[in-house]
Amino acid sequence: MGVRNGDNIRITIAMAFVDKYVKDLKDYIEKKEIVQNYAYALAQKLTDKHVDVFLNTADDEENGSVYITVTGTSAEAGDDGEIGRGNRVNGLITPYRPMSLEAAAGKNPVSHIGKIYNTAAMDMAERIVKEVEEVEEAYVYLVSQIGKPITEPQVCDVKLRTSKDIKGIEEQVRKIAQEEIDKLPETWKKFLKRHFRLY
Repeated sequence: MGVRNGDNIRITIAMAFVDKYVKDLKDYIEKKEIVQNYAYALAQKLTDKHVDVFLNTADDEENGSVYITVTGTSAEAGDDGEIGRGNRVNGLITPYRPMSLEAAAGKNPVSHIGKIYNTAAMDMAERIVKEVEEVEEAYVYLVSQIGKPITEPQVCDVKLRTSKDIKGIEEQVRKIAQEEIDKLPETWKKFLKRHFRLY
């Protein structure tokens, strides 16, 4: 979980260690430090802001209570959701930012409109940020209607964060949105090519 407060970022990681790969408590603590340092180094490459990384904060090392499992998942403790909250196309759970309620994993990539629109909205937003000058963030909302072709969404709403005048970039954004909508009948091929990350 990541929390940014001004220029300070706190990243808390809950990562189960698989018991057969951990010799003892000392080995666990050493491995934990390696993972924490790796996560910190990666974060430093991605931002200039101050970053703190915390790993397995519920550990009680003095009493030998640490995050070790047999399988590496919480399924063995009864937390056995088939799809899961984290299975979004970008792999994030974002309560402070817009996100789909659709979990794309396990859905039919030809006929499941939630899966298709979810991934298409992600592609559209990424293209807008990359191709339209001075757009810092883009949020795309696509809403279907049963019985209508997938290339005719009820809503294609694009929200932008930019310092530029919207009127100056509106045409370029509309063009990208329409191009991505026109490609929707071929979206299933992107799943076969592993273009999307489905957790």
